[in-house]
Amino acid sequence: MDGTQNAAAPLLTIGELAHRTGLPVRTIRYWSEAGVVVEATRSAGGHRLYDPAGVARLELVATLRELGLSHAEVRRVLDRESTVAEVARTHVAALDTQIATLRLRRAVLSAIAAGDREEPENMDRLNRMARLSAQERQQMIDDFAARACAGLDGGPELQARLRGAAHHLPDDPTQEQTDAWLELAELMSDPGFQQHVRSAVEQSSQPERHGRFAENLDRTVGAALREGLAPDSPEAAAVVDRLLGDPGPERLAAVRARVGAQLDPGYDERLESYRRLLAVLQDQPAPTSRRAVYTWLVEAIDAVG
Repeated sequence: MDGTQNAAAPLLTIGELAHRTGLPVRTIRYWSEAGVVVEATRSAGGHRLYDPAGVARLELVATLRELGLSHAEVRRVLDRESTVAEVARTHVAALDTQIATLRLRRAVLSAIAAGDREEPENMDRLNRMARLSAQERQQMIDDFAARACAGLDGGPELQARLRGAAHHLPDDPTQEQTDAWLELAELMSDPGFQQHVRSAVEQSSQPERHGRFAENLDRTVGAALREGLAPDSPEAAAVVDRLLGDPGPERLAAVRARVGAQLDPGYDERLESYRRLLAVLQDQPAPTSRRAVYTWLVEAIDAVG
């Protein structure tokens, strides 16, 4: 390095560099000895001296460390094996997972603090849910969807619906949503409920079409129920036509048989709970009882026939 360069950019000792950057001398010495921040030269007394390039490199190291990067990650960035953007994206994903876990733990602790949860079984349930990692919570949802849909025609589409955002605790949940999520998690983990959902899905040879039919039920029959429309009224016949597309006698009979099967003594009330809990998580109004919807539709079909 020539005298012109020295005059334009004086070299800094490790103490001066520590004063300038606010980093401890021992930290700068560590990165120097690790070969990450290399001195430009040594003084006559053997002390390290740093040029502007070394200062800039050290400041980048400090910034990356403040962002939570490990020593190895910092080294990869400086050695150009990874870009800062690539490493940052990885850390964003990791932080999102940590935040989601902390939010759930906070919600569960709030549920405990809220009141009447001193019974051992409640405390055990809450503690188990609080210890679940984000990956374990997603796995629980994935297992529920897989067991309900495996091997069925249209299963992948329905699995995607059952694994969707509707089953997740919101970022800033209310106490009601926390309680709903805990109850929903237990419900989805119940093998008996998983089998009942599968049986309900199996009643349709096309689960995706079955899902659309259920949505149309809520929009048509559900709306009729909320309006207080009698199933034997002329307006009810129009609702049936809207739902089924001006059906003939055979179509009416087939739909009545399928819907009527949901009203037998084996109907599982947990399906109603499942839909109610999903509505709470999504901050939506409580859905109309599916049993009430089925009963109205059967009576309306009988009136049409």
